[in-house]
Amino acid sequence: MAQTTIYYAADIHGSERCWRKFLNAAKFYGADVLILGGDVTGKVLGPIVRRGGGWVGRILGEVRRAETEEELERLKDILRTNGMYPYVCDEDEYERFERDHAYMRSVFSEQMRAHLARWIELADERLRGTGVEVYVMPGNDDEFGVEDVIAESEVVVNPEGRVVEIAGGQLEMISLGWANPTPWHSPRECSDEELGEKIRAMLPGLSGTKPALFNLHVPPHGSGLDWAPLLTEDLRPVQAGGEIQMVPVGSASVAAVLREHQPLLGLHGHIHESRGSARIGSTLSLNPGSRYGEGVLDGALVTIRKGKVTSYQLVSG
Repeated sequence: MAQTTIYYAADIHGSERCWRKFLNAAKFYGADVLILGGDVTGKVLGPIVRRGGGWVGRILGEVRRAETEEELERLKDILRTNGMYPYVCDEDEYERFERDHAYMRSVFSEQMRAHLARWIELADERLRGTGVEVYVMPGNDDEFGVEDVIAESEVVVNPEGRVVEIAGGQLEMISLGWANPTPWHSPRECSDEELGEKIRAMLPGLSGTKPALFNLHVPPHGSGLDWAPLLTEDLRPVQAGGEIQMVPVGSASVAAVLREHQPLLGLHGHIHESRGSARIGSTLSLNPGSRYGEGVLDGALVTIRKGKVTSYQLVSG
């Protein structure tokens, strides 16, 4: 078995800068395989309103004004870096957003798909003919329909819900972007029991003769890769002694499947704050974390040789 280097990241949430860094990771790190493990798209529309001969937008509560076309493009870039979809509109349409949330949601979905389609085109342009394998799956925060956009790619493969041979057929991988219940009621979440059923439905497709990777968006419960702030009913972090209280929020079903089947590698995301590594029996599980809002791409670099992980490193750039 030849040596294979895998670069894994997750949770870029629409950050333009992080997507471009992800595509460049093969060249930068010498990776043969790129895997983006869910939560690919952004969460928020960023209206830029034509006003007084210029444009006005809002970033993280701060009002920004653009007076020239150049400043407008700069404002759009800032929004994209923060995982927002810039959308230029007039006052009337902006007021409609305020009173008609269904309309705003429809515009968001259109913009999300358009931006993702542009990302996919960029991936094809940069990685076509390079021999680099690219796997991108939707996560719990990604709307249904993301699959249709990814399917248009010549290069990017969506591995969701099935067994895929990777690294030229040397390894096999199962992938699932769904999550156990969250406080935000995201599009792709279900009970932990159902999550386990979705994972187990893929297992008969594994050959058992090749090292396996379990690309599961949610980390295993209690692994140290799933610590998140404890929240009140109105979604505020709970503090005690001046410190935010953290609790494990991962999936018990994921933990059980890893313990039972002992794949070579578990690749996880979902919990941005829980960057790290853990051993679930003999399985190495990784969560690179996420700082997409800062334009930083956190990832994991894993080298596999003769069916074993010979090195791994959590990297940022």
